[in-house]
Amino acid sequence: MTQNPRRIEDLADELISDILSFLLGAEHLSNTSSPINPHELPSGLNGRPAHVYGEGSEIDRFRLVCKRFLRISTPRKFPRFVLRFSQRGFQRLEDLLHMQLACHVKFFTYMVRPFYQGSGWSQFLDEADPNILPTVQVHRARLQDQTCILDNNHDRELLQKAILAFSSLQQVKLLRLQDEADERLLDQIHERPLERKLSLDWEPACARAVANLGISLLASNCTSVRFVGPQISPEATVRLLQTPSATLSALGARLTCLDVTFHSPADLTGHMEVLSGVFRDFFHAAKNLTTIHLGFATTIPLDLPLEQIFHLIQWKRLRTLSIQGWRLTSEEIVALLRRHRRQLRDIRLVSIFLRDGSRWRDVLSVLHDEMDEVERIDLREINYARHIDTPSTPNGSNAHAHGHGIGNGHGNGHGSGSAGFHHLPLSIIVNHNNSSNSPSPPSPPPSFHQAVLNTDLLTFASRGYTRGSFSPSTLDALRTLSADGLGDDGISVSQEQRQFWEAWVLSSPRKISPRWS
Repeated sequence: MTQNPRRIEDLADELISDILSFLLGAEHLSNTSSPINPHELPSGLNGRPAHVYGEGSEIDRFRLVCKRFLRISTPRKFPRFVLRFSQRGFQRLEDLLHMQLACHVKFFTYMVRPFYQGSGWSQFLDEADPNILPTVQVHRARLQDQTCILDNNHDRELLQKAILAFSSLQQVKLLRLQDEADERLLDQIHERPLERKLSLDWEPACARAVANLGISLLASNCTSVRFVGPQISPEATVRLLQTPSATLSALGARLTCLDVTFHSPADLTGHMEVLSGVFRDFFHAAKNLTTIHLGFATTIPLDLPLEQIFHLIQWKRLRTLSIQGWRLTSEEIVALLRRHRRQLRDIRLVSIFLRDGSRWRDVLSVLHDEMDEVERIDLREINYARHIDTPSTPNGSNAHAHGHGIGNGHGNGHGSGSAGFHHLPLSIIVNHNNSSNSPSPPSPPPSFHQAVLNTDLLTFASRGYTRGSFSPSTLDALRTLSADGLGDDGISVSQEQRQFWEAWVLSSPRKISPRWS
């Protein structure tokens, strides 16, 4: 008896979903065009424009096949939602809620502009010369948006509704948005003497956004959320001092990731010292954190003991630890690492400057000898505090920046230290044949007078090196070196030296793992 042929509709939903994954291929889902998240249309099938087929993307065409395919593909169509602080942006959010698609959103990004602060903005814009400020109409519209939203508390109301409806929510990201129109306006404010004080201020915008997101999360059923804020205003955090400890604790308990960089051109040491108790209450409650990034300006590193922020807390689920822009002792770093030696897999010490009396080789020894699970290491721009505090020479270079580099063949008081690396130049250490695992050079952070367009300064993209970044022969050779052979002179650290140290840490036999071999 002839068996009836099997058809695609006979397959289980899970198999059809897998087929859809292959069909989408390189088409990035976060950029998928939709009525909710419009983007430029991607290329179509076989190089033909997508509009030839009547739909914007492969997933759109898949959704048209039948109701079952529509049901299976809808969660893949709307995993991300980007909200701009504007009346149009909030209208799109209302459309999403009305279409009952919010339950599919996993990644929510909230983009907020600095607020127009001070009285007399309408008069100022009416008097502005369009030839000098051609974006004056843009600012009138944005000012009207801001006034309408704030007067009606529209942002808080809709954020609460949305996050309550985001039943699949995994991540909330808050981004500062600033463009050329804002820069031109700032130039006009600075050039014209004004009786009234007008400003574009990020602090009130950031404070309101953080408060509304926190209130919305607490009112929702979300219990495992990553929070990403690459440009948090430190002034906005002062309001946390008035926040009840129980509220901070309840919010901390819902987070699995805290990825925050404080954006300020000023020294934040005194500011963060005042907030030490707030960090203590929050971190004690945040027992579910798997990822922590706490960053400060690399040009003015925080001059505060590590435990005034972390308070000797141990997170049993912590897998990724990242600190940026800090003056510390090696003992402080070692103590934090040892508390998490059995679970940390990704360690990032970025722009960390050791105080006098401390040595990087002591930190490296712990990373190499004691950390059981480390798979990725990032030592970007680490150095010594004396190096950054030493006045520059007339030619613009630091007095200690030269003469201590790796591979120069000169001794430094540690016997075979520099000589050991002299035979392993960077071209050999970095496995260029494995470009998929090798990190690209980090982009410099934008200056504080430069337009900032949806900038993620240091969020958790793949950074640093893994074992796969280096050839097996290189790792084998590095295993013969001890910490005394690392060429650490206690004065300065070159870029080539940092990369050598990263490779040495990962050469430890304790790190051998099939996932990264």
